[in-house]
Amino acid sequence: MSETTEDRINFDYDGGTFRFAGVVLVNLILQILTLGIFRFWARTRERRFLWSHVSLGEDRLEYTGGGLELFLGFIIAMIALIPVVGIYQILLLAVRSSIPGQIIVNLLYMTVLMFLVHLAVYRARRYRLTRTLWRGIRGTLTGSPVRYALVALAWLPVLVLSLGLAAPFMRIALLNRELNNMHLGDRPFGFDGHARDLFAYWIVPWVTLLAVIAGYAWIMYISFEVMDAAGIDPYNPEGAEPNPETMDTERVNSASDRMPAAFALLGFGGLAYMISVAWYRVREFRYLASRVSFEGMSFSSEIGLGRVAWIYVSYIFTAVIVGMALVVGMMLLALVLNGVPLDPDMVGTGMGDILGELDRNVQGLVVFGLVMIVAILLQTLSRVMVFHRLARTVVSTLALTGAQDFSKVTQALDSSPRLGEGLADAFDLGDF
Repeated sequence: MSETTEDRINFDYDGGTFRFAGVVLVNLILQILTLGIFRFWARTRERRFLWSHVSLGEDRLEYTGGGLELFLGFIIAMIALIPVVGIYQILLLAVRSSIPGQIIVNLLYMTVLMFLVHLAVYRARRYRLTRTLWRGIRGTLTGSPVRYALVALAWLPVLVLSLGLAAPFMRIALLNRELNNMHLGDRPFGFDGHARDLFAYWIVPWVTLLAVIAGYAWIMYISFEVMDAAGIDPYNPEGAEPNPETMDTERVNSASDRMPAAFALLGFGGLAYMISVAWYRVREFRYLASRVSFEGMSFSSEIGLGRVAWIYVSYIFTAVIVGMALVVGMMLLALVLNGVPLDPDMVGTGMGDILGELDRNVQGLVVFGLVMIVAILLQTLSRVMVFHRLARTVVSTLALTGAQDFSKVTQALDSSPRLGEGLADAFDLGDF
């Protein structure tokens, strides 16, 4: 172990983009060939790649989880969910003639699901920490997953009644439960974040979301006003056409003139919302990192909105170009399959006729294969250009400052979970 030093030590990520793309590409192909079963081993392969390229000082992280653990955990979780779904269906049948009864049953079912989701989140993070090693010492997450889920359930009504304004308070309450129970070996992390510090930032995306909702509501109001003025009854199939005898042309024109402004509000509000959410997430991460400590050392992050925005903008631009090229390619192939020669020299050679004479089943297989290839390419592009670059940005802007003495950190004696993320996989929450 290193001796005590007073310094700043940076995290680093040196994973190659093309090597990660190769891992993702192979994973996607194998998932398709195994009808999705390989997803658990695919997730393990990606984690091992990413973890092994993250370093703090001269020491790298190591991921020791296995695909079989994740698979068995998923199977057990699915078996455990069968009684929940079964009871829900039985209760629905019992109250099928009562609207209030159906509402109550659905609310109870959603409450149980939300409890299980947060329970799964906590257990999944515990599993990932126990499978993460640094200097041969694994992480741990103590505390009760049940209490974590109950805290989340207690905050959900507050979140709904506050129209989302309470989101930072719920976030901090859950992080207090999680980060203050996190350990490296036998040494705990600390977290002293306060929701009031995030609330001022959260107001910005919250207001822009109101603009989006207002724009959408305005468009719907104008649409119903136009239908009413035109004598259209949207709930009556026979009255779905304008009625010239009852149409109020002046009112229709007046309402239609307001439609561009409503779409402008929706469009600019949507753009402002996306930008403000990205800005908030960056500010939130920097703040949360600064409130985490370990053995007298403090974390800090220098991540900026510009770098994050460039990741998404460049991905969208590339995805549009690639998508257009793939669409054009598929259109040309469709012409060939229907016997249309693309090259004048092919006229009279019979090549176009031969392709056009292909059995429809063969053509269907060709189209299906092309669709799968397109899906694989776009998914690979997303994982490489967004997720991988975000991981690099987040890690490389993170640092640990203070008197660094890791010699006191020893392996914890707590037992680690033997199976994988279980419910998190069942709810599709077990990514990273």
